[in-house]
Amino acid sequence: MKKSGVPLLLGIIFLTLTGVQGTPTMRNGRCSCINTSPGTIHSKFLKDLKQFAPSPSCEKPEIIATMKNGDQTCLNPDSTDVKELIKEWEKQVNQKKKQKKGKKYKKTKKVPKVKKSLHPPQKKTT
Repeated sequence: MKKSGVPLLLGIIFLTLTGVQGTPTMRNGRCSCINTSPGTIHSKFLKDLKQFAPSPSCEKPEIIATMKNGDQTCLNPDSTDVKELIKEWEKQVNQKKKQKKGKKYKKTKKVPKVKKSLHPPQKKTT
């Protein structure tokens, strides 16, 4: 290879690498949900509920429910049952956060215990 070709090749490699570095990473490059589950899900069976907003890789909003047994189901974001489920799930998550905050405060506020003497009080005799 000629000496003039080495800087040209290095320049092309550099520009390619910097161009790749600036591209955003997308979630699998496509929609995760092909179709949605027609049934309803009770919140006591849910382990996690994830919502994905529309993006360049997928133009529709997606809601993926993970069950306690590990199964994942795509839910219809336009369904009224799913909207109620989302509200109920968010309420549960907020309650859990408040409980954790309460536990943190209880742990930091320690009240010193009064030590009891090991010997019973002696009776005075006169």
